[in-house]
Amino acid sequence: MRSSTQFELFAIAPPSLEQCLHQELSTLVPAASPTLVPGGVTLRGDLCTLYRVSLWTRLATRVLLRVGSIVAVHFEELRRKTAALRWSYFVKQPVRLKVSATAHRCRLIHTGALAERVEGALQDAGIVITHDESAPLFHVLIRGESDRFTLSVDSSGELLHRRGYRQQDGGAPLRETLAPALLRLSGFQPNQTLCDPMCGSATLAIEAAHILLGRAPGLYRRFAFFDWPGHDATLWQKLLDEAKSQEQTALPRPIFASDRDPEVIALARRNAERAGVLQHLELHCVEVQKLKLPSVESGLILCNPPYGKRLKEPRLVGLYRALGMLQRRSAGFRLAVLTTQRQLAQAAGVISDEYWLRNGGLRVGLFSITTSQRDKLSRDASHDRAHSLPESL
Repeated sequence: MRSSTQFELFAIAPPSLEQCLHQELSTLVPAASPTLVPGGVTLRGDLCTLYRVSLWTRLATRVLLRVGSIVAVHFEELRRKTAALRWSYFVKQPVRLKVSATAHRCRLIHTGALAERVEGALQDAGIVITHDESAPLFHVLIRGESDRFTLSVDSSGELLHRRGYRQQDGGAPLRETLAPALLRLSGFQPNQTLCDPMCGSATLAIEAAHILLGRAPGLYRRFAFFDWPGHDATLWQKLLDEAKSQEQTALPRPIFASDRDPEVIALARRNAERAGVLQHLELHCVEVQKLKLPSVESGLILCNPPYGKRLKEPRLVGLYRALGMLQRRSAGFRLAVLTTQRQLAQAAGVISDEYWLRNGGLRVGLFSITTSQRDKLSRDASHDRAHSLPESL
């Protein structure tokens, strides 16, 4: 595969975050014509486009490369047409094969049979399949819709939200791809001070530090495309060098993260150290009711409090009221909370804005909170600005 070869990519979005991902990729690779589609974003580009998206996306779950699209109404037809696609672009040695199949409104509807035919087709194409655990994993996805089957290969390997720094969590983990989305949707800006008063494993604080430092999420991870015959190691190294040269070494202001549990704070500290941002965080073991923040010109309190479903937390309403009180005594700070129940968010103050998302299989809302009705009217006057997602994120 030449570096200039053009192909179609599909970046998979976390549930309910397709629009956020589209805005991110429209800023990152505008020439690739990112197009919003159900489940994610399609792009058109070359290896440089694939590498840049993989290196820099903070929101995508995976990036797929479309191998081809075929029409088939019989299993043997499917196998024959699949074998004719250009699989040699992606395989140069024996591989462990994984096939994921879905089908809707197709005459070939049995996903197990679809996966079996794809495996047979790859063997027909000369690909050697092995069970050797040391062999590269080759993940093929086939999706059928009205007898048309799209075949793709996974270019990412391990899911992109697994950044590598979080080896443990505090009991109610926030995915690393959701944290940047929350920062975007809450209107966080680089000139603001951030505080997470219920930080858990510190995912929000760590992701915010990476954003403000300009650190590429894929800088130190391995991708499936490293094993492709057409992988351009020189181009990849060039993009890595550019990313490292653009990274900042200091933040204009610290990021505050706290939790009442000393073991959780110790866990957050280890995660931040693995992520290379410990020196940029102020970590404190303190209850929300006793937390004191400095007066700032502009700040954001953003957190993922207990919901009452995954964690058995007594007096939840009192906890949300404490968050509202924290905002009221912290000059310059806004408040946004992620929770499953609107009533809990209302305990913190007047809801001025909300976005409904998914987290860990739960339907959750990101609620922006004001302390009074007058504050709400003032915020509504700048509604358009609050909804625009900062390009710097």
